[in-house]
Amino acid sequence: MLSSLKTYWDRLRAGRVAPYRAEIDPRQFESALENMFIVEKLAPDNMRIRLAGMKICEMMGMEVRGMQPGYLIDETDRVRFDRLLTVVMGEPAVVELQLEAQGPGGGYRASMLLMPLRSDFGEINRVLGCTSGDGDMFAAPLAFSIRDVAITPIEPNQSADAKQLLPGFAEDQIEFAPAAPEPPKLRAIEGNPNAPATPRDATRKFRVIDGK
Repeated sequence: MLSSLKTYWDRLRAGRVAPYRAEIDPRQFESALENMFIVEKLAPDNMRIRLAGMKICEMMGMEVRGMQPGYLIDETDRVRFDRLLTVVMGEPAVVELQLEAQGPGGGYRASMLLMPLRSDFGEINRVLGCTSGDGDMFAAPLAFSIRDVAITPIEPNQSADAKQLLPGFAEDQIEFAPAAPEPPKLRAIEGNPNAPATPRDATRKFRVIDGK
């Protein structure tokens, strides 16, 4: 499950540092949805679980949406976990954790994958996470401790990032047609301006339209 999700995320980013949140298509990994969660950084010291699948909530024994991400981990490792989330968004990097929880039913082991996501404005302030356990037999709530950590820095393709337009801000190019020539200005002239002066009543008045 984690390997398939990582392959999808890597293909979606297409050489960039991270894909956009809006680019994620849940239909591409339906089998992993109940094990997934998204963490959002609201401020430098404020992160919240924005979305959480049903399996994640079952492992924790409660609804975790809106809660601090540290509640996914045992209290002794929460500060470490928050730092790892910061690494995912700040480096950025892909982080893989090996977890273990002790409960009435014995030990339960799981793996967690953490990958960065961009907001619609291009800022990397979200983490796409997924937890896969040994099976469905566990006694909730599970208090996971971190047994092992693997951090893989992301090497971006600079040209790929440069060519990427921000979703929602790309505008169609407008083709400008050349301005139409202005119509000739017309002015009215009383009489013939080049004719010699004559008595006013000796000539008939007429209007000349000058195209200049």
